Amino acid sequence: MPPNATPAILSVQSARLGFDRPVLGPLSVDVPNGARWALTGPNGVGKSLLLKAVTGQARVHGGRLHLAPNVDVSLLGQDHPRRQPWPLSGHDWFRAMGATAPDQPRIQALLHRRLDRLSGGQWQLLRLAAALHSGSAQPSRERLVLLDEPANHLDAEVRGDAVSLIAALPANATLVMTSHDDDFLRAIGVENHPLEGYFDAG
Repeated sequence: MPPNATPAILSVQSARLGFDRPVLGPLSVDVPNGARWALTGPNGVGKSLLLKAVTGQARVHGGRLHLAPNVDVSLLGQDHPRRQPWPLSGHDWFRAMGATAPDQPRIQALLHRRLDRLSGGQWQLLRLAAALHSGSAQPSRERLVLLDEPANHLDAEVRGDAVSLIAALPANATLVMTSHDDDFLRAIGVENHPLEGYFDAG
């Protein structure tokens, strides 16, 4: 590593990823600690699969996927289910996620509401806030926050709140997200990294 290089919080070396069989790779990428990255590219290129491999939901069939020591990983997946049994409140959701609710007024206003009575945009905002604040009570550990298409389901009422939540992620946390919403990415101010640029040559 060069003397002034930022260490990688996530290192992927010639990895082949998939579920029952490999469908992506070989892929090599190092994500620096503290990065603000957006993985971009067309549907089917493997963006969501890579995030699932980091969290163990997909398999590494070859090569290497390595997280730095003492890293807490949180993932906001594209799936949008509301967990049973009802009724669960916003407070219940944050407790279940091991997250501390931020002081943002709209989030605070939703904490006492039943999840099954929230709009799709309000529910997505709560999910996003919980993912961003999961593990935030342990400042001694590094954090890797993975957001898979967080702009999905957001309506005009809560879109600005979502941008503010992501932009306020502490500097000691690393963000890797996917999105097809260029306006959303520009509002957050992340670096675009086309995933196809990290496929091994040959």
